[in-house]
Amino acid sequence: MAISVFPSAAARGLLFLFLIPTLPFTRAIAVAQDTSALQSPAQFDDIAARAAAARDQQNLPLAIQLYSQAEQIKPDWQEGWWYLGILQYSSNQYPGAIDAFTHLLQLVPTAVPAMALRGLCEFETAAYDDSLRDLEQAVAHGALNQPRNEQIIRYHLALLLAHAGRFQEALDQYHFFAEHQVADVPDLKIGIALAGMRVASFPSDIAAQGREMYQAAGNAGYVFLSGDNEQADDLFTKLFAQFPSTRNLHYFYGFLLFPHDPSLAIDQFHTELAVNPTNETANALLALTLVIAGRFSDALAPAQRAYANAPDMEMAQLALGRSLAETGDIKRGGDLLNQVIQRDPNNLEAHLGLVSIYSQSGNREEAAHERKVCRDLAK
Repeated sequence: MAISVFPSAAARGLLFLFLIPTLPFTRAIAVAQDTSALQSPAQFDDIAARAAAARDQQNLPLAIQLYSQAEQIKPDWQEGWWYLGILQYSSNQYPGAIDAFTHLLQLVPTAVPAMALRGLCEFETAAYDDSLRDLEQAVAHGALNQPRNEQIIRYHLALLLAHAGRFQEALDQYHFFAEHQVADVPDLKIGIALAGMRVASFPSDIAAQGREMYQAAGNAGYVFLSGDNEQADDLFTKLFAQFPSTRNLHYFYGFLLFPHDPSLAIDQFHTELAVNPTNETANALLALTLVIAGRFSDALAPAQRAYANAPDMEMAQLALGRSLAETGDIKRGGDLLNQVIQRDPNNLEAHLGLVSIYSQSGNREEAAHERKVCRDLAK
């Protein structure tokens, strides 16, 4: 069953605000009060009660003003910072909301909803690195466990991951939407295409003349991720005919095919490289696919091209290390595979390569150790 579309920017905060009624906001009531004189507990209690009443009446401006006054009297009031933050977020006052959530997180560092909402506010102020950090931390602490919040967090996380060049992780987030048949999110399919085609931009940055192609590519990717491989193949085939020279379009389809049908993925990577021979990611993934298929001699040339253009790319190091080790250069192959393991100790393919190297060199003890590591990683 499809899940509902995201609301407008002003209403997005209400996904979190299950304590706040959803009736239309009333007009603000002007308040003139000298906050410097507000010091007694009775005065604080009075302002806090009036703030709660304004919130219940959906009088957002008055509630924000009163919560701000209350926090001046009692800066450690956690509930006040929470409501001040979510009310400001709901009214698009993002810098103020960030400040409120920051105060709350200083008091309660494990306040996951505040962490997630601060991340969403930071996105709106273009503080993308901070937003990605907060959303990832919120997810790590269980922010996705609340279904009503999952869509908005995953969507923004996907956008930020692609913007940061972490394209595969972005597609992992977009997979959720295809799997749950969520298709009515604005620019969702353009976002999928950007991640799949390795474009570190937001959908809103795409010029009008390019949106048709990205929309179509994202739709094909969405269909594939939803499990309809036959329809997806038809959509991609039409795309290739319409946009034959578009870079990373064949790579996108090959990347999607790679876990399911490596032979078809190899064809797509070869076609991509005919369009863009210096595409180091396509060269690396082609080489790795050939390595996994046991075609080490065929993998050597694309692995060398990928490594020459991107020597720090883990996938290029892995593909070249394995193909070298299996075609005679055990020493250099082993050096590259150990570089991968230093960065990523749980890389199964690198450990499999070391098994082969130690077996070829007669080092039975090390080979047995690496086999055990592989078995443990495969569990």
